Amino acid sequence: MSQELNDFLKSDALIDQNNMISRTRLCFWNKELVGFFTLIADTIEAKAVIDGLEHYEYRKYPGVKIARLAVDSRFKRKGIGTYLLLAAIGKTLSVCENIGCRYILVDSKKESIGFYQKNEFKLVEKYKDRQFVPMYLNIQPIIAESGSFDSNDFVLS
Repeated sequence: MSQELNDFLKSDALIDQNNMISRTRLCFWNKELVGFFTLIADTIEAKAVIDGLEHYEYRKYPGVKIARLAVDSRFKRKGIGTYLLLAAIGKTLSVCENIGCRYILVDSKKESIGFYQKNEFKLVEKYKDRQFVPMYLNIQPIIAESGSFDSNDFVLS
Protein backbone atom coordinates (compact mmCIF):
# COMPACT_ATOMS: atom_id res chain seq x y z
CA MET A 1 0.00 0.00 0.00
CA SER A 2 1.12 3.55 -0.50
CA GLN A 3 2.30 5.61 2.45
CA GLU A 4 -0.83 7.76 2.12
CA LEU A 5 -3.10 4.72 2.43
CA ASN A 6 -1.05 3.32 5.32
CA ASP A 7 -1.31 6.67 7.09
CA PHE A 8 -5.07 6.80 6.51
CA LEU A 9 -5.53 3.30 7.89
CA LYS A 10 -3.34 3.91 10.95
CA SER A 11 -4.39 7.46 11.79
CA ASP A 12 -7.78 8.33 10.34
CA ALA A 13 -9.91 5.29 9.51
CA LEU A 14 -11.12 4.54 13.03
CA ILE A 15 -11.62 8.23 13.89
CA ASP A 16 -13.66 8.73 10.70
CA GLN A 17 -15.66 5.61 11.46
CA ASN A 18 -16.40 6.73 15.04
CA ASN A 19 -17.53 10.11 13.69
CA MET A 20 -19.76 8.34 11.13
CA ILE A 21 -17.89 9.85 8.19
CA SER A 22 -16.91 6.57 6.61
CA ARG A 23 -16.83 2.81 7.13
CA THR A 24 -13.66 0.84 6.54
CA ARG A 25 -13.63 -2.91 6.05
CA LEU A 26 -10.43 -4.88 6.45
CA CYS A 27 -9.49 -8.08 4.64
CA PHE A 28 -7.23 -10.63 6.33
CA TRP A 29 -5.61 -13.80 5.03
CA ASN A 30 -3.84 -16.08 7.52
CA LYS A 31 -4.16 -13.32 10.14
CA GLU A 32 -2.31 -10.82 7.90
CA LEU A 33 -3.93 -7.64 6.68
CA VAL A 34 -3.98 -7.91 2.88
CA GLY A 35 -6.23 -4.97 1.98
CA PHE A 36 -9.15 -2.74 2.85
CA PHE A 37 -11.85 -0.53 1.42
CA THR A 38 -13.62 2.54 2.77
CA LEU A 39 -17.16 3.61 1.84
CA ILE A 40 -18.85 7.01 2.20
CA ALA A 41 -22.17 8.52 1.09
CA ASP A 42 -21.87 10.73 -1.99
CA THR A 43 -23.69 12.06 -5.03
CA ILE A 44 -22.91 12.45 -8.72
CA GLU A 45 -24.14 15.14 -11.08
CA ALA A 46 -27.03 13.86 -13.18
CA LYS A 47 -25.42 15.40 -16.27
CA ALA A 48 -22.18 13.48 -15.63
CA VAL A 49 -23.67 10.04 -16.27
CA ILE A 50 -24.75 8.63 -19.60
CA ASP A 51 -27.04 5.90 -18.29
CA GLY A 52 -29.20 7.83 -15.89
CA LEU A 53 -32.90 8.51 -15.82
CA GLU A 54 -34.29 10.57 -18.67
CA HIS A 55 -35.78 13.85 -17.52
CA TYR A 56 -34.46 13.43 -14.00
CA GLU A 57 -35.62 16.50 -12.10
CA TYR A 58 -32.82 16.69 -9.56
CA ARG A 59 -29.26 17.82 -10.24
CA LYS A 60 -27.61 14.85 -8.54
CA TYR A 61 -28.07 11.12 -8.11
CA PRO A 62 -27.42 9.42 -4.77
CA GLY A 63 -24.54 6.97 -4.51
CA VAL A 64 -21.96 5.29 -2.35
CA LYS A 65 -18.34 6.17 -2.98
CA ILE A 66 -15.42 3.84 -2.61
CA ALA A 67 -13.23 6.44 -0.90
CA ARG A 68 -10.29 4.08 -0.64
CA LEU A 69 -9.46 0.59 -1.85
CA ALA A 70 -6.00 -0.81 -1.27
CA VAL A 71 -4.15 -4.09 -1.42
CA ASP A 72 -0.85 -4.73 0.35
CA SER A 73 1.88 -4.77 -2.30
CA ARG A 74 2.93 -8.29 -1.24
CA PHE A 75 -0.51 -9.57 -2.29
CA LYS A 76 -1.05 -7.70 -5.57
CA ARG A 77 -2.12 -9.61 -8.70
CA LYS A 78 -3.86 -12.31 -6.65
CA GLY A 79 -7.43 -11.12 -7.19
CA ILE A 80 -7.74 -9.43 -3.81
CA GLY A 81 -8.55 -6.03 -5.35
CA THR A 82 -11.40 -7.58 -7.33
CA TYR A 83 -12.59 -9.39 -4.20
CA LEU A 84 -12.57 -6.12 -2.24
CA LEU A 85 -14.41 -4.32 -5.06
CA LEU A 86 -17.10 -7.02 -5.13
CA ALA A 87 -17.37 -6.83 -1.34
CA ALA A 88 -17.84 -3.03 -1.62
CA ILE A 89 -20.53 -3.54 -4.26
CA GLY A 90 -22.22 -6.11 -2.00
CA LYS A 91 -22.21 -3.68 0.93
CA THR A 92 -23.72 -1.02 -1.33
CA LEU A 93 -26.44 -3.35 -2.56
CA SER A 94 -27.42 -4.06 1.03
CA VAL A 95 -27.74 -0.30 1.63
CA CYS A 96 -30.08 -0.05 -1.36
CA GLU A 97 -32.66 -2.16 0.43
CA ASN A 98 -33.37 0.79 2.73
CA ILE A 99 -32.37 4.02 0.95
CA GLY A 100 -32.18 5.31 -2.59
CA CYS A 101 -28.78 4.71 -4.11
CA ARG A 102 -28.27 4.55 -7.85
CA TYR A 103 -24.48 4.52 -8.33
CA ILE A 104 -21.24 3.27 -6.89
CA LEU A 105 -18.66 6.00 -7.31
CA VAL A 106 -14.90 6.18 -7.16
CA ASP A 107 -12.27 8.82 -7.85
CA SER A 108 -9.71 6.58 -9.52
CA LYS A 109 -5.99 7.11 -9.77
CA LYS A 110 -4.99 7.14 -13.45
CA GLU A 111 -3.17 3.79 -13.11
CA SER A 112 -6.32 2.16 -11.69
CA ILE A 113 -8.78 3.27 -14.39
CA GLY A 114 -8.37 -0.01 -16.31
CA PHE A 115 -9.16 -2.02 -13.19
CA TYR A 116 -12.45 -0.19 -12.70
CA GLN A 117 -13.33 -0.26 -16.41
CA LYS A 118 -12.76 -4.01 -16.42
CA ASN A 119 -15.39 -4.11 -13.67
CA GLU A 120 -17.93 -2.09 -15.71
CA PHE A 121 -17.27 1.36 -14.21
CA LYS A 122 -17.53 4.31 -16.62
CA LEU A 123 -15.48 7.48 -16.73
CA VAL A 124 -17.06 10.86 -16.17
CA GLU A 125 -15.83 12.19 -19.50
CA LYS A 126 -15.79 15.86 -18.58
CA TYR A 127 -13.40 15.19 -15.68
CA LYS A 128 -11.16 12.57 -17.34
CA ASP A 129 -8.11 14.85 -17.21
CA ARG A 130 -8.18 15.27 -13.42
CA GLN A 131 -5.54 13.66 -11.22
CA PHE A 132 -8.25 11.46 -9.69
CA VAL A 133 -10.83 10.59 -12.32
CA PRO A 134 -14.48 10.27 -11.24
CA MET A 135 -16.00 6.94 -12.31
CA TYR A 136 -19.37 5.35 -11.68
CA LEU A 137 -21.20 2.04 -11.84
CA ASN A 138 -24.98 2.04 -12.31
CA ILE A 139 -26.25 -0.57 -9.88
CA GLN A 140 -29.85 -0.57 -11.06
CA PRO A 141 -29.15 -3.31 -13.68
CA ILE A 142 -27.36 -5.41 -11.05
CA ILE A 143 -30.34 -5.18 -8.72
CA ALA A 144 -32.80 -5.83 -11.55
CA GLU A 145 -30.84 -8.90 -12.69
CA SER A 146 -30.55 -10.28 -9.19
CA GLY A 147 -34.25 -9.84 -8.55
CA SER A 148 -33.36 -8.37 -5.18
CA PHE A 149 -36.22 -5.91 -5.24
CA ASP A 150 -39.72 -6.47 -6.43
CA SER A 151 -42.37 -3.78 -6.74
CA ASN A 152 -44.42 -5.95 -4.39
CA ASP A 153 -41.76 -5.37 -1.74
CA PHE A 154 -42.78 -1.75 -1.26
CA VAL A 155 -44.28 -1.27 2.14
CA LEU A 156 -44.82 2.13 3.64
CA SER A 157 -45.58 2.43 7.30
